[in-house]
Amino acid sequence: MMHLKPKPGINGKSILAVVAFCLLAGCAHREAPVIAGKDMPAPEALFERLSADTAPGKVLSGILHVTAQLPRERLAFKIAAAARRPDSLRLEDLSVIGLPDFMLTARGDEIRMFLPRSGEFLIGTESSPDIRRIFPPGVKPLDLVFLLFGQPPAIGGAKSLKGSVDGTCFRLDVYAGGNWAQSIWVDSATGRVDRLEIADPQGKTAYRARFEDFTDAGPIAVPGRIEIETGAPATVRLSLRNPDPELAAREDDPDLFLLKPPAK
Repeated sequence: MMHLKPKPGINGKSILAVVAFCLLAGCAHREAPVIAGKDMPAPEALFERLSADTAPGKVLSGILHVTAQLPRERLAFKIAAAARRPDSLRLEDLSVIGLPDFMLTARGDEIRMFLPRSGEFLIGTESSPDIRRIFPPGVKPLDLVFLLFGQPPAIGGAKSLKGSVDGTCFRLDVYAGGNWAQSIWVDSATGRVDRLEIADPQGKTAYRARFEDFTDAGPIAVPGRIEIETGAPATVRLSLRNPDPELAAREDDPDLFLLKPPAK
């Protein structure tokens, strides 16, 4: 049997000390920067920046690669999406075979949906049952407009804000009418929204969203991946991947966000 002898001048304890030092150095190298409370920006100014329309009038579009993890099944499909802040959305199912499952537009409070397989054309609101089943529980259609831009969904009326530091993120808790409405975590290094938590009407968590893989779309950066998880009891996990987002005026299509009934 071959025995390895330590080199002169180096004993076992020295080797262990070197290894420990290297491991600690590696951990220190990967350690996240420490943020102090004094580094927290003014909550009002931070919220205003995060909510600003950085591409007024422009349409963000792309092919969304969607994976949905439901309580009893997992689905994967693609959707053509177009969004314009603050209240315009278009979604079209891209079925591989046959007719698409649905086409939907939202503009303001009115939502229109066409179901090509049955020929139904529906006009309703975000609370209409047929429209609700297209979206995960708690996620409003116009929320998706802001999520695609990597921003917190709009909240109407008077708001109050509370700012704090949470790890490497600045945290904003937003209250409307005295009730918690949403929490926003902002990456202190990039200034981008890292994740969100949105309240339901009862003040519980309706859903959480995380933004990843930011990519350039014209003059702005938008998330290439959005991970959404709804609250209990019906937990749904949704992954939206937008690998090639585009930002354009789209003034050539005035009916982009107003679905018309099919010709008879």
